[in-house]
Amino acid sequence: MKLTRRRFLQIAAGLGVSVGVPSAVELGYATRIEPLRVLTEECRIRIPKLPTPFEGFRIALFSDIHLYPFTPIQVVRDAVRLANAFQPDLVILPGDFIWRSPGAAFDLVPVLSQLNPARGTFAVLGNHDHYKGPKIVARALAQAGIRLLRNQGITIQCGHDSIYLAGIDSAWAGAPSPSSAFDQRRGELTTIVAVHEPDYIRALVPRFPVDLQLSGHSHGGQVRLPIVGPLILPPMGEIYDMGLYRVENAQLYTTRGIGTIHVNARFNCPPEVTAITLHA
Repeated sequence: MKLTRRRFLQIAAGLGVSVGVPSAVELGYATRIEPLRVLTEECRIRIPKLPTPFEGFRIALFSDIHLYPFTPIQVVRDAVRLANAFQPDLVILPGDFIWRSPGAAFDLVPVLSQLNPARGTFAVLGNHDHYKGPKIVARALAQAGIRLLRNQGITIQCGHDSIYLAGIDSAWAGAPSPSSAFDQRRGELTTIVAVHEPDYIRALVPRFPVDLQLSGHSHGGQVRLPIVGPLILPPMGEIYDMGLYRVENAQLYTTRGIGTIHVNARFNCPPEVTAITLHA
């Protein structure tokens, strides 16, 4: 469902009468300040079977850049700066690099190429990447030195031990094939899965050995009002919309993302770079 600016203002005005929020000042903050303030969210995730050499392993996560027209390049620069400050072992980018213009992906190249994790930057495509130009986005990511995982998996080694990283194509607009993504997994490796849409975990966990899924897509709702919660959530991002969840034997982290679409507003839902530390 699309949230237009007109609809946003109608909802906000109605809620202002009933619960006293948001005020005109808060509306100004939501449209002019919060969308530009990228925050770091620190998250410690415990995985019981995590190999000892991966104790304290760091993953920087950010998603849904949606460069232009609402998201300026400076917001992406801020996200990269915060990600690098975390000194991550991996950077995971779970899709939606663009919104309206596929060519905007090439403006991301000099910025995203500044990411400097110890063991590489990996990405999957989101639904908007597929809508506008998946081949263009893929070329831009390659130019930035980012490895795109389209139903693929790789082994990340540390000392004599390894974990498995799988990337699955957009479950909404792509051609997801978890069987292909898990094809190279051997033994009982701790497994991290990157997929754009968080709710896809419900299809994964009954069939595949997922320890941790990393996703975006929901934007956290962009606008989260007191009592009411998120004004609107996209399909496949309605159940696990923000933060850390346990789903059967797996865990899922859904990041709020960096950019905005449909209406240039965020309220109680600032752009996020997630700083994840793994523990046994």
